[in-house]
Amino acid sequence: LRMGQITTVFGIAISIACAYVATRFDNIMDMLQTIFSFVNAPLLATFLLGMFWRRATGHGAFWGLISGTTVALLHHGLTAPASATTLIKGGWLYALFAGAPVALKSGGLHQYPVEMAQNFYGAIYAWATTFVVTILVSLSTRPLKSNVDLRGLVYSLTPRLKEHGVPWFKKPAILGIVVLAIALVLNLFFW
Repeated sequence: LRMGQITTVFGIAISIACAYVATRFDNIMDMLQTIFSFVNAPLLATFLLGMFWRRATGHGAFWGLISGTTVALLHHGLTAPASATTLIKGGWLYALFAGAPVALKSGGLHQYPVEMAQNFYGAIYAWATTFVVTILVSLSTRPLKSNVDLRGLVYSLTPRLKEHGVPWFKKPAILGIVVLAIALVLNLFFW
């Protein structure tokens, strides 16, 4: 009970701090994309490798996530959007080493034309780093689970069920193709 109370107090304090940070962004989407480039991109790489590659290990996933998130933070700290007026939007690491927030306007800092470009490149670097580090660490560590233990968890080891006698409108693959075709037609129509 005491741990729950302490966690609640810290959670509220963190949410208040996040609300003040959010006021520095032009809109909430820019803030969310910044956070997503730190968190979601490394998680996606880890998830994809864990789901489709049976050789992935827990150590590889852990170090891949750590390295991907670190690369995203370093990228954010060393770059900034051209319209940045605060270190929350990037360049904080560069400003720390240069000695002043004025460093945002100096020529040594890489600047992106808009915040979204900075977020997308940060996510690309984080994803790629996580992917590569997870593979390298997984190949250098011993797998803890056998193929039998991974059955149902890894796509290539999961048996595929064949359904015979099912009408076309109850088959997921056919319905998926129909939905994609409808989406394509709507995109072309509303272009």
